[in-house]
Amino acid sequence: MSTMSPKDCIAPVFESISPAEFFYRNQQMAGFGNTSQAVYSAVRELVENSLDSCEDAQRLPLIEVQIKSDLSDIIQITVMDNGTGLSDQHVPEAFAKVLYGSKYHQRQHRGTFGLGATMAILYGQITTDLPVIVHTRSFESKGSLYSLYIDVEKNQPIIKSCEESHREHEGTTVTITLRGDLKRVQDRVLEYLRLTTISSPHAKIYVEINDEIKEEIGRWSQVIPPPLIDSKPHPRAADMELLRRLVALQGNMRLQDFLIDSFQKVGLVTSERFLKFISFNPNVRVNTLTRDEIGRISTALRKFDGFEAPDSKSLSPIGKSELLNSIASIFNISTLHYAQRGPSEWQGNPFILEGVIASSDDFPKSDIPSLYRFANRVPLLYDSNEDTLTKIVKRINWNRYNLGSSSSVSLFVHLCSTRIPYKAAGKQSIGSVPEIEEEVLSLLRELGRLFSKSIKRRERAQRDIRKMREFSKNFRQLAQFSAQLADYHDVPQTTHLVKQLFEVDTDE
Repeated sequence: MSTMSPKDCIAPVFESISPAEFFYRNQQMAGFGNTSQAVYSAVRELVENSLDSCEDAQRLPLIEVQIKSDLSDIIQITVMDNGTGLSDQHVPEAFAKVLYGSKYHQRQHRGTFGLGATMAILYGQITTDLPVIVHTRSFESKGSLYSLYIDVEKNQPIIKSCEESHREHEGTTVTITLRGDLKRVQDRVLEYLRLTTISSPHAKIYVEINDEIKEEIGRWSQVIPPPLIDSKPHPRAADMELLRRLVALQGNMRLQDFLIDSFQKVGLVTSERFLKFISFNPNVRVNTLTRDEIGRISTALRKFDGFEAPDSKSLSPIGKSELLNSIASIFNISTLHYAQRGPSEWQGNPFILEGVIASSDDFPKSDIPSLYRFANRVPLLYDSNEDTLTKIVKRINWNRYNLGSSSSVSLFVHLCSTRIPYKAAGKQSIGSVPEIEEEVLSLLRELGRLFSKSIKRRERAQRDIRKMREFSKNFRQLAQFSAQLADYHDVPQTTHLVKQLFEVDTDE
């Protein structure tokens, strides 16, 4: 089969543009705007898919990342996992079709609609004209090895080769070859992988770069997050596009039955109240609705205040013990405090916020804590100045919480939601959403109070220790003088008197 170069294939697809043109228009916001960030984005997208696959299989993730580069700028990135693997019939489209994916459901996940990994593959194909290599094994096969291109004219996979290739365990190995600047982004990739083991403490990651850097990171916890429950979309999350897709799926269903069947928190009574609110016939067939009528329903779903809060069972926060232990495993920590907010919602999307404030010599000294951002267990390393979390941190007067200019303090903030309001397809910064901002502000203030209390306790303990030493010294001298005056050879012990006086351990 022909292995055409994508550079020669610019033709209409997705109504008016080809995948290549789609990529060229969106490569900057998708994380492929320059040669260094492209390497980082490719590693990130493949690792995200691997983690999701392992958690779907309810296995402790074991992920290997290998990056090799020659004397030029050609870089080979290989990511191997022990996840579910893919069935043979799904491999070509999963890796060589833009906007093909299995993540069109309402639950927390790292990736977005199968776009990220395919963008990395397309970037590699455009810059090197080399295929993506996929070696995978699912429960129903012994293993298959594919070499694939993307036909950018038809948005279809081109199978250069396919053969049976034994793989000892289930899982997938993906190799992408692209042009990039490894030297500039190497430290950022390592930072991303280390931080990934904070947000996914049950994962173990092996990384090898050019046979020079070899590092094993993670497995700070043996607890696999419980399987996430897929949920129907909440009616307040039903924008025009979602509603049109649901209508297309339901065909000849009555409008009232459609509302009950398509959305969570909508039963017979709630649907009757909503249809009365919007003055629609409950018996009208959804496939007869006009575009304007669908628009009216979409607007009303977001405005109607009779719906219950969305279900948060589809969310997976990291958890207090796991988050504290993973941070302490990466950094040399002196103090740690955890807080959580939620579940709350924004536009029908449930979300939970959790955060940690920590002090360590590993952190830079500043009057504002440094910030580590996470969204759905993914570290966010770029575009921090544009992120609403960063802006809120800067709004707070941290002096109120005993943070001075010489403080070495960092904040770790994790947002998990069925939908993260990213500012761009690159998924590096969180946009402004009033409901999220309000909860973030409350979370940071709570962390500030916890930190301030711990500082005061520490200062009080230090004062008590100094006083105890003085009292211990004075008591020993008093006991010695008293024994001499009484002509008593054994000097009485005074330690218990100091303990009783301060009611603390003198060994602190």
